[in-house]
Amino acid sequence: MLGIERLLQKLLNRQNQDKSQRKDFEEEFQINTKYVHGMLFYNTYFDYLMKALDKDTVCLIVGGWIRDRLLNRPLGKSIDIDFIITTDPLKVAKRLKSILGKGSIFKFEKDKDIVSFIFYENQYKYRFDFSYMDISDILNNPNLDFYDKEKEIINRIEEDLLTRDFTINAMAIVFDDAVGLGATQTVLFDPSNGLEDLQNGVLRPVSLKNIEEDPVRILRGFRIAGQLDLEIDKQFLKWSKENRSLLDKSPKERIRDEILKIFDSSEANETVKKLVDYDIFQYIIPEMENLIKIKNSIGVNDPLNHLLKTISQIESFLKKKVI
Repeated sequence: MLGIERLLQKLLNRQNQDKSQRKDFEEEFQINTKYVHGMLFYNTYFDYLMKALDKDTVCLIVGGWIRDRLLNRPLGKSIDIDFIITTDPLKVAKRLKSILGKGSIFKFEKDKDIVSFIFYENQYKYRFDFSYMDISDILNNPNLDFYDKEKEIINRIEEDLLTRDFTINAMAIVFDDAVGLGATQTVLFDPSNGLEDLQNGVLRPVSLKNIEEDPVRILRGFRIAGQLDLEIDKQFLKWSKENRSLLDKSPKERIRDEILKIFDSSEANETVKKLVDYDIFQYIIPEMENLIKIKNSIGVNDPLNHLLKTISQIESFLKKKVI
């Protein structure tokens, strides 16, 4: 990677420095050292992606793939990997499609360009999401020397991560250090201490402001916590109950999709229970309120409990079913 190659080399080689050198470097760039083994995050299709990237492209792997590999979760048949890149995502996706000779490209306009590349390999579905991080203003700024540019690039990476939903999804590593047999120990970018939360089994928002800007993240938080068996941060639980009306401004399609994802998981029963306990599920589906009222009046053998038990039985059946 040209342009910030020296920066990345410093980052990746910090573990080889003696303590005094490492301390000086970390104080200079104001970052905390966390190391993970790059090979942990490797996927065979990364070798093809490497060929699709320009030599001066900075590429980071971010989000759920980092989280799930740290947890050593089974891959499943749907493999989603998010990338941050510093060149046109559409250009990279087109190159990757040409190299693989297959796949579909979708482009979405949000706060920044995001391009999805989807392809299939036997029974597996792959989805690579590329989001653009512009650092041209830093590299082309004549008022910044090399070291100032290094600091600004690190800040830009961390600023991107700090806009994400939950701390366990706001971690990233350099793509180069997760490719092929050369993969080695790499720096984990983790400005919101997601690794610590993951180790402690806690789901915590990066900030409540981030949730407020995209309230569907409330539902996503409950779903992820259920899937990963994490304890939801108490402040987030309280805030979610008090601010559930924010969901009114969210697109109904996205709320629907998130609810379907909850019911598609093997932990749907417990997740729905928790959403009911915090008055969120019945807010989204007002018809549920009648079941709540019946429950309050007749107790244990009520329609709501019956519904939740039915969900639980369906989950058990699906877990045992051989496909």
